[in-house]
Amino acid sequence: MKKGIVKFFLLAAIISVAGCKEDVPTLFNQQDGIYFNSSKDSVAYTFAKYPSRVTDTIKLPVNVLGNAAAVDREITIQKVTDQGASAVEGVHYKLLPPYKMPANNYSTELPIVIYKTADLDIAPVSLMLKLAPNSSFQSGITTKTSLKVNIGYLQKPATWGEIGGIQWAGYSTNFGTWTKTKYKVILDALYDPVSDTTVIEFPYSRFSAPASYLQYLQLVKNYIRTNYPGNYSNPIGIGPTLRDPDANNAVIQVGPANY
Repeated sequence: MKKGIVKFFLLAAIISVAGCKEDVPTLFNQQDGIYFNSSKDSVAYTFAKYPSRVTDTIKLPVNVLGNAAAVDREITIQKVTDQGASAVEGVHYKLLPPYKMPANNYSTELPIVIYKTADLDIAPVSLMLKLAPNSSFQSGITTKTSLKVNIGYLQKPATWGEIGGIQWAGYSTNFGTWTKTKYKVILDALYDPVSDTTVIEFPYSRFSAPASYLQYLQLVKNYIRTNYPGNYSNPIGIGPTLRDPDANNAVIQVGPANY
């Protein structure tokens, strides 16, 4: 009788241990996830920085939450049509599927083609992209499975300021009031053909601006004098003259600004 009881408990213990062993691997065998490797929930691109470009490709970094694999793995990316998304696929941007996580890699970049369209002169557009689960990946970090992409061109920089303020660009002795026409002249004047970029923001205050800002100001002034001598002639308007339709048709002068 006693032997039977002992055998019963031994058998029960074996079954219990075996059951536990079956559960353990599931804790460490979750499907790998995928997420956007961005510190913010949105990224911004402005064609203002690249005045000569009519199209460009932005690259969105993604990471694997889990392990690398010996083969390429497909990444599924979807556009979200709500949440304020105003960009039109095929007009403002183009996706380039299929997207892949290369073999033996934990990270890659997803290219998105974007276009400089006429409506970007008026307002920026945005698109929302979402990483969707598939046979290779489940959703990774929940807060990083979606990413908003803002695309702009001739919009006022947040750091501009206004005449009389403390921001360097908007101060009366520098560029003055922001307008689209004036901003376009500044972009053209500061364009560097070697790097194919220009200066789009002047984030310092007028009390702590670096010396390079005074050089920027002089470059813009020289550019206007060379290309639109009528803006500085006496009287105004002798020779080619650039006027600003957003400032009562005034001529554009900087350093100091006339408006």
